[in-house]
Amino acid sequence: MHAKDLTRRTLFKRTAAVSAMAGFMPLVADAKDAAAFDVETDVVVIGTGAAGSSAAARAAELGLKVVVLEKMRVAGGSTAVCNGGFCICGTDLQEKAGIKDSPELFERELLAMGKVNDPALVRTFVTKCLDTYHWAKGLGVEFGAPTTGAGMSVPRQHMTKTSQMLGVFHDLIRAKGGEIRMNTAARRLITDADGKVIGVEAAAGKKALRIRAKKGVVIAAGGWARSEDLLRRFTPAAEKALKLGGLGNTGDGTKMAWALGADLLDVSYTKATYGFNPKTQTSAFVMYNGAVIVNKKGERFADESRPYKELGELVMQEPDGIGYQVYDAAIHAEAQKDPLAKTDYLKKNGELFEADTLEALAGKIGVPADALVRTVKAYNEGLAKGADAFGRTSLSAGGGKPQPITKAPFYAFAATACLLSTYCGPKIDTEARVVNIFGEVIPGLWAAGEGTGGFHGAAYMSGTSVGKAVIFGKIAAESIAKA
Repeated sequence: MHAKDLTRRTLFKRTAAVSAMAGFMPLVADAKDAAAFDVETDVVVIGTGAAGSSAAARAAELGLKVVVLEKMRVAGGSTAVCNGGFCICGTDLQEKAGIKDSPELFERELLAMGKVNDPALVRTFVTKCLDTYHWAKGLGVEFGAPTTGAGMSVPRQHMTKTSQMLGVFHDLIRAKGGEIRMNTAARRLITDADGKVIGVEAAAGKKALRIRAKKGVVIAAGGWARSEDLLRRFTPAAEKALKLGGLGNTGDGTKMAWALGADLLDVSYTKATYGFNPKTQTSAFVMYNGAVIVNKKGERFADESRPYKELGELVMQEPDGIGYQVYDAAIHAEAQKDPLAKTDYLKKNGELFEADTLEALAGKIGVPADALVRTVKAYNEGLAKGADAFGRTSLSAGGGKPQPITKAPFYAFAATACLLSTYCGPKIDTEARVVNIFGEVIPGLWAAGEGTGGFHGAAYMSGTSVGKAVIFGKIAAESIAKA
């Protein structure tokens, strides 16, 4: 068959046949047959994390009837367990702190981080983030002072309390007549004979439920950090990392979109995040305040200013996947001011080690004392000469100046890589519409959040996951409203 003979309907049928092997073959129904559906609404949103919640809240605010599906008994997905950073530039909080930032700088740094990310999605993010901030703040979402993180040269990560943010969105959904159905798992997308998405088949316990979406469906079901089959298929190296993402993140949304021929982006770039203590399973990123990272031999193996996804990939190649963060009293004092680097919890649980000398510290963490002393000495000398052995010249992404590690007491804690999120999946355009492998929009289908591809690319800037979720969730709702 020639390419010109491959009609949309023929392609849909072929895709459906292949998808049946994975159990996610789309169902075909007549949208005019009311008896084919149990519930009818304007928009169905799959997932209650930041993406799904913002999409549903905005859709409800725009007067659309919304049904939100959540397969777990607790809402929030990965958003509920993340640190809540939200990257935004040009805020009043940045101005108050005297931080000079701009959409142009933000865009350059996102493209430099991602390397293969979609410039159009990046441009959409940086030009929409401030408006989204004002919208969310106007609804009652609380934002804290901006802090720094991986990939940014200036502080632009505004901290939120995710439970508070999700609560604001969920209250708005219900206040506008929307419905959030817990313990209700989306199973398959329902299409008409032309391949347009017109609804969702779900399961509430053992009860099957078919919901018609007159305006559209938004997939915001998270990634697949808890899916052994997808990790093994696309990024087997990540299987060895800690797993702390949302328990429901098993790739359901990706599979449903994939079944309709959605293009999948960034799947080969899934990496675990470095900085999590293996015993407490909590994070502290003191390396971005000046700590060095050493392996069990007491040796450095990376430029500590690199993105924590890249550091996560590197640490998994070291003995037992462990990289100790080592630093001194001056760095410790600065880190305690940073909500992403504070070590109070580690200390409370006996995982932060302190000593008056590097030799004594080495004994406490179980690395060779002579090697640790030699490593720190070489690091300090390299900084003085402006020629660090691993090329470190900043604290993170060109911002901040590393300082020598000289002032007692000295500190250290063990850290490894943790897979919180996968940051990849169906390709979307600037209106959050899902795009197939041929670059065509799949009618009736939108997506937002962690389980979408194209925005992050090869690496991840701190605070852009929650930001991406809220921004593109809002965009999806606005796109549906005008469709």
